[in-house]
Amino acid sequence: MASANDIQELSHRVLAGLDASHDYYTYTKRIWRVMQQVVKEGRKFTFRNLTTGTVVDEQALLSRAQRYVTEYHTSFTFQHFVSAFEDFFFDLLRVWLAAYPGSLSKKQLEFRTVLELGDTEKIVLAVVDKELNERKYERVADWFAYFERLAKLGCPTADEVEQLAEIKASRDVLVHNKGIVNATYLSKAGHRARFKDGDRLEISEHYHRASWETIRKVVRDLSDAALNKFK
Repeated sequence: MASANDIQELSHRVLAGLDASHDYYTYTKRIWRVMQQVVKEGRKFTFRNLTTGTVVDEQALLSRAQRYVTEYHTSFTFQHFVSAFEDFFFDLLRVWLAAYPGSLSKKQLEFRTVLELGDTEKIVLAVVDKELNERKYERVADWFAYFERLAKLGCPTADEVEQLAEIKASRDVLVHNKGIVNATYLSKAGHRARFKDGDRLEISEHYHRASWETIRKVVRDLSDAALNKFK
């Protein structure tokens, strides 16, 4: 069954992944700056994408550099931060529910599923996974309220929950609405909304960094609080 070691391993893996993602973001931007300097020094080169057949020389690549960084590189790493957090939250909740399944005592499984699984631990995990799948469609604030009722971890703060709700709402706009702010974003982000309906959502370097810091802090705080409860 779930243990404190599971929480430690999860925390280490997610924090290392967040660090690696931000390293990729930072070092890739620096490589682009090096490329710009090389072009200014008069270097000539040509690249071919063997998959698409596209060919660019140093000037064509230089003209694309800013768009690549702002429209793709920043956006994709930001989305990765949010995905890493979502995976962490529900993995941590899974560990907790597997260790303390009493709150799920009224949940039901089809009898056929129970017969197929047979083993008690497998049945518990099946009920846990069913519960998690239902919770994933709720709002971020509801995620934390549910976890707090179960574990009494005392974190994150209300302000951090609001920040995370806006961060996730921003990611959802990028993924599901082509980066155009809509009513769904405004509803999820609440008073933290950074844009108006119809605006194109932007991920500035400052916002990118602040989002990473918030996510990393909440991952660390939740992990530490859960470990203390296990002890």
